[in-house]
Amino acid sequence: MKHPVKKIISHLLMFALVLCVAIAPSLAESKPDCLQTISGENGTTYSNLFDVILSDDYDSVWEEHCKAIVGEENAAEAVEMLKSFISGDVYGDDAVALYGDGSEGFIFDCWYLNDVKSFTMNGDEITINKLDGTSETHKYRCIGTYQIGADETMTWGGETFCPAFDCEVYQATDDAGDFTYFFFRDDTMETTYHIEFRYGSDLAALQQYMKGQYAYWLAAGIDANADAETIDNVIALFCTENLSAEEE
Repeated sequence: MKHPVKKIISHLLMFALVLCVAIAPSLAESKPDCLQTISGENGTTYSNLFDVILSDDYDSVWEEHCKAIVGEENAAEAVEMLKSFISGDVYGDDAVALYGDGSEGFIFDCWYLNDVKSFTMNGDEITINKLDGTSETHKYRCIGTYQIGADETMTWGGETFCPAFDCEVYQATDDAGDFTYFFFRDDTMETTYHIEFRYGSDLAALQQYMKGQYAYWLAAGIDANADAETIDNVIALFCTENLSAEEE
């Protein structure tokens, strides 16, 4: 069964229906360290995924993959629809005021907040590279697995369900302000050609999905040095997951 949210929140790229079970923060010794994994051997810088794949340079890639699924006649409309779902710029209280519980439709904001250009993950360190050319680096420690949206419900297409999902959470070891906590989903460049995460200063608020100061926001990143094949792969995955769901 495909998660209904795939039909409208394309950038989430959910691959399994997440059970709505509230869990306590936990650490699993056998689970690979998420931050180490996405850092790679020598550190990895992540640009915003949609800054990259929404570039005009890849219009033909979008058209090619949409055409393969919905046909040439419907490809242009499909491209426009998919791109519109990942171009939201409203989050937090403004998004709650606009979308409410989401039952009448919504668009997630998936851009980087707080004037961030990119993030460099390197072992237990994260460097925040700002648009103004400045940067700051903090060390982080894993504090466990938390759920986002555990006590919430989402209604779409006549179905009501819990949108909750797990994240591995890291806390800065110093005063990092808006970058005190990072919530990482299990996506990696090797598995889904991108990563998905949240960051902020309020641990409790970051666990809310469709309410509070981070409502309707989930950032997505891609290796800043991703080659053409990788970008083609992530666009193909994006189109296949969402347009295939629409076709069913």
